Amino acid sequence: MIGTRGRMAKPGMALALLGIALTACTGVAPPSAGQPSPFAAPDGPPGETFAPPDFEQPSQFVPTDPFVPTETFMPPDFQQPDPFVPPDFQKPPVVAPDPGFGAPGDGGRQPVLFTQQAIFDPMAGNVAAMTFLLPNGWQADGSVQWTPEWRRVAQLWTRVTDPATGITIEWLPLQDFLWFQAPAGFDAPIGGDYQGKAYVPPITDPTQFVAQMWMPTVLSHLQGAPLVGIQEMPAVAEAFKQGYGTPAEAFAYRLRYEFQQNGTVWEEDVFLALLYAGSADFTSWFVNFAYTVRAPKGEIDRNIGLISTIIASRITTPEWEGTYRLVQQLFVQGIQQQMADTAAFGQLLTQYRAESQALQQQVTQERLASQDRIAQLRQESLGGVETYVDPFNQGLVQLTVGWSEYWVNPQGEFLTTDTPGFDPNQFDNRGWQRLQRRTF
Repeated sequence: MIGTRGRMAKPGMALALLGIALTACTGVAPPSAGQPSPFAAPDGPPGETFAPPDFEQPSQFVPTDPFVPTETFMPPDFQQPDPFVPPDFQKPPVVAPDPGFGAPGDGGRQPVLFTQQAIFDPMAGNVAAMTFLLPNGWQADGSVQWTPEWRRVAQLWTRVTDPATGITIEWLPLQDFLWFQAPAGFDAPIGGDYQGKAYVPPITDPTQFVAQMWMPTVLSHLQGAPLVGIQEMPAVAEAFKQGYGTPAEAFAYRLRYEFQQNGTVWEEDVFLALLYAGSADFTSWFVNFAYTVRAPKGEIDRNIGLISTIIASRITTPEWEGTYRLVQQLFVQGIQQQMADTAAFGQLLTQYRAESQALQQQVTQERLASQDRIAQLRQESLGGVETYVDPFNQGLVQLTVGWSEYWVNPQGEFLTTDTPGFDPNQFDNRGWQRLQRRTF
């Protein structure tokens, strides 16, 4: 096992599969559709907002004689972050600090400065693995965890919190699964590693999946918490199917739970998408777009635009993703043993440097070709955001709605303010330019 921590890192994330039961259903039909949504549209962002690497099409597994699994152990603990324990928010919230651009505008709100943050990966040459926008006063933590025994060879963990309100956004562990009726003599435990996927019967009830995949570990505070709403996300499910590339069924959900902490009612929205390919006799299935948002009751809905801005901005870098795709190719070639050794892993990345650079270019081209489609999906699925064009790189960015002015500088910082006609260059002469709204 390779364990790495990036800058701003806490202990890395876990591949939490313990406790997934053999009694899970084996069909691929979703739970009953058409349930009224307790949420007002268009709330309900997808669990991920970019195609690669989670849209990397998994290889179609074909069992081989004599049906001997590559591993027969339960997934190990990958040094996951401590389960979230909400703080006591009985005291009045603290007002976020003024970012230095003057007094509140006509709406009485302080301007919000978004800065680019990065999580670095020491195992990949200390390159930035992913970036996201962080509002002033918020805090971020994250790490990259390489798991070469699984076909999903890396996990990207990120947690973003607002000390003033308690809002916490956290991305959840992902996994690829497969299931087939085992012949006589087959020896693989439920949850064991079979050619890089977890050997688990399909679970089509999203609440059951959350309870068995994440509640034993990273969402332990939700054990026993009532489910107060469920919303299906068809646009996200359709994007998952398109990214998979072969016939499949996909379903995406937003599940809202309530729980008590220190006498305060908290809400938590868990987002996930599930995809199933194959048949009842042999099924490959996957979880994607998985993250959670929690806060004292009412704070999520009041701050949906700010939350959505952070979620929409989180993306892997082409430099890191080229390495990720290369390592996936090496996994398929069957050299997991070398990948599991830290020194050999570094040597492999150096040896395949040219291939990694070619994959980086491929990632860049894919994103240029698909940024309109991805931005439109974000705008449709995320609540409270609009799309703007960055004049410095012609890229698209989603920012919270309802502000009078939107600005960006060459350093990739974004500023929103309620003061009409406000020019940040009068206070900070770093080449700020006004953003223009993009319409589709």
